[in-house]
Formats: sequence, C-alpha cells, structure tokens
Amino acid sequence: MSKRRKYTLLGLVIAVIVGFVAFHQVQAASHKAEFCILCHNMQPQYDSFVSGNMLAKKHNDANVTCHDCHTPTIPEQLNEVRMYLTGNFDMPAKQRGFKNEQCVGCHKVDDIRKKTASYGMSNPHEGVHNKDNEMLECQSCHAVHHPQKLNTCMSCHPIDWKVDSSWRMYLPSEK
Repeated sequence: MSKRRKYTLLGLVIAVIVGFVAFHQVQAASHKAEFCILCHNMQPQYDSFVSGNMLAKKHNDANVTCHDCHTPTIPEQLNEVRMYLTGNFDMPAKQRGFKNEQCVGCHKVDDIRKKTASYGMSNPHEGVHNKDNEMLECQSCHAVHHPQKLNTCMSCHPIDWKVDSSWRMYLPSEK
C-alpha cells in the first residue's frame, strides 16, 4: 500500500471519529434548553423553563428536558432551519398545542385522580365530562410555558379549590 493511500485512509478514519464524537456532543447538548434558545425564537418559553412559577419550571426542576416533550420530526427540524435562515417566523412564536399522550407518558391518570380527589364534585379529572374513563385534553386547563387557564371549567361552574399564581382567568376574547 502506498504512503499516499495510507495517509488518505488514516485521514478518513480520523474524520469519521471526529465526526462521530462531534455528532454525539451536539446530540447531548441539544437536550439542554440553553442549546435550543441559540436558534429558536422562544425567549419567553426559555424564561418560563428556567425561572418563574409556570409548569415549565416545575418540569425543569424535575430534570425534564425540552426533548422529553418536544420531539420534532426531521421535516419539522428542516423547516425550522429554513425559517431561521430566511427570517420567516412569527414573533413571538405561536403557542403549540399538545395531546394527552405527551402528558400521560409521565403523569399517570389514576395518580392524578387520586391527588385531586379532595376537589370533590368539581374535580376536573373525574366526572361527567370524562367519557369512557378518558380525561379531557390536559391543555384545556394546563399550559406549560404560559399561565394556566381556568376558563374551561369556570365558563359553566364555579370552582371550590385553591389555585396558585400560575393560573389565570382569561376574558372570553383571550381564549
């Protein structure tokens, strides 16, 4: 084998190793909110994650990462890169919706119902609004990076349990 071929092969092996290590370093870093904020238009969401009284901060305190809840597909990631590079994005970013499956992957329905059993007849996790033992959509009341809203229940019912300052009653026009 010629020297040139050996050096080419050695250079290729070194490039693969460096690329592999760099990929894994970026992969590990990408699970931290500090990494996400480098490109994403999400300062308010980041702020709610690292400080304040929103559910995001409680998730951060429990060592939940951005990727534990937000798992974009490759096409979504490519679209985000396109929007970032072209400057074609909304400011502030739109609030994303989410499905119960994201929440109940960690928060068990039976545990939630037991924890809120003291709410009695006004317990939103039990009762007539839940069909076939399925809960309402969690996002009907709960928000992670924004104030949680009492509108869903209070539009028809008074509540008789105390909520903390991360909850807000929105005017009907603000839903």
